[in-house]
Amino acid sequence: MIRRRKQVNQTKTNNVNNDEEKQEIFDELDKNINQFKEIFGSDSDLFVRYIQGEHRKVAVLYLESLVEKEIIDQHVIFALNSQLHNLTSAINDIAVSTNEMKKLTKHDEVLEHLLRGYSIILMDGNNIAYAAETSGGERRPVSESTVETVVRGPRESFNESLMTGVGLIRKRVNTPKLQVYKKSIGQESKTSVAVLYISGIAKDDIVKEVISRIDKINIDGILDSLYVEELIEDTKSYTPFPTIFNSERPDRIAAGLLEGRIAIMVDGTPVVLLVPATIGLFLTSNEDYYQRYDIASFMKMLRTFAFILSLALPGLYVALLTFHQEMIPTPLLIAMSGQREGVPLGIAIEIFIMDIIFEILREAGIRLPKTVGAAVSIVGGLVLGQAAVEASLVGQATVIVVALTAICSFTTPSYNIAITARLLRFVLLLFSAVLGAFGLIFSLIFLFIHLNSIRSFSVPYLAPLVPFHKDDWKDLFVRVPWRNMKERPEEITNDDQNRMQSASNERH
Repeated sequence: MIRRRKQVNQTKTNNVNNDEEKQEIFDELDKNINQFKEIFGSDSDLFVRYIQGEHRKVAVLYLESLVEKEIIDQHVIFALNSQLHNLTSAINDIAVSTNEMKKLTKHDEVLEHLLRGYSIILMDGNNIAYAAETSGGERRPVSESTVETVVRGPRESFNESLMTGVGLIRKRVNTPKLQVYKKSIGQESKTSVAVLYISGIAKDDIVKEVISRIDKINIDGILDSLYVEELIEDTKSYTPFPTIFNSERPDRIAAGLLEGRIAIMVDGTPVVLLVPATIGLFLTSNEDYYQRYDIASFMKMLRTFAFILSLALPGLYVALLTFHQEMIPTPLLIAMSGQREGVPLGIAIEIFIMDIIFEILREAGIRLPKTVGAAVSIVGGLVLGQAAVEASLVGQATVIVVALTAICSFTTPSYNIAITARLLRFVLLLFSAVLGAFGLIFSLIFLFIHLNSIRSFSVPYLAPLVPFHKDDWKDLFVRVPWRNMKERPEEITNDDQNRMQSASNERH
């Protein structure tokens, strides 16, 4: 009963506040300022600067933490001071030299623009306010990516500023067809979200679906792009595989836009989302397009093979040594059996324990400071592995298999799908420990069936494998020369599928 009364009182309070915010601006300057101070608090970062004219008093309101003070001083305050003798009862005579100037008549409009870094100009005796664009404050500069590193290629990465990110994209996709749809999400955070796509290349149905899902988001706050990712992804069936790609490199996002994909940028985070996503996108590195096609093809095949090893190698090792020893060459089997003399645990339990220990070491290395984390993970792995072998707790081959599996997982370009492989590795290990190679093969078949059922905004996850598109294989497991990749991916592209004109690029 008490809780219900609190909820009713809270609802009444919210309704009163909403009614106050929707009302029009008062004629009295002091009354307006007092109301805004009451909303933000007397000791908040709301700053009020008064300018006394010959006929009217003017006030400039802004939040110190969200504005660029130099812009206010040079383009707002200085401009108003120079117009003091012209300030009459008409606020329409005021002009400032900022990028944007808006006319406001409601209190909620004033609050919205204050929270977006605008400066509000109010005049005594007028019920109209003007919002001057003065957003700024401390921002991290554009720097090199520390996660998606390349040997050759651009070094820029996104920062936490939405407009800076849009600018980095426009520098690479310099076309008026690049469309930007902006929306504020979050009842309390009012976080700006932008949807970017190239008109004529991206499918209209997918664009409408993305915007529709974003418009349906109803949450109190958005603090990272992962919030949006989980709220708009397909929820018809659970899958541990990521169905939305993310990157902090502008060149990677620009390449996705040119293929017909759609980018989702969230203010306050450097990670940009890209949809629709297929499994080939997660196994592709930025550097595949900055190296020669033959070298890039070899590296793509190597990474694909390493990804499969990181997923199935422990299960295959357990299946061979436990159920199918006749498939191992005799000298190798004798050597491995001799190493296991005196080891008390079964092979599957050994692999499981060593994998868990390595995951703990990897997590500890991530959470510790950078100067200490690498040393802890390396030294911890060497010391624990050597000590476990000398104590006859695990076999030497087990340590080698676990280490090789971990190294293979590091070659996966996308961190999201690498985590998925680490999780599914234990599932395949369980099936292999119970049924041997049959369990491993059956689990891989079930995994392929599951991948075939996944959709990312109506696009099959295994495209162009299933459904089969022969032309799209040119950039799947290998990368053919650019002169042979004349068309965009069929599943995600609109009518404009040609990325290269044949006649002008044929070499004789």
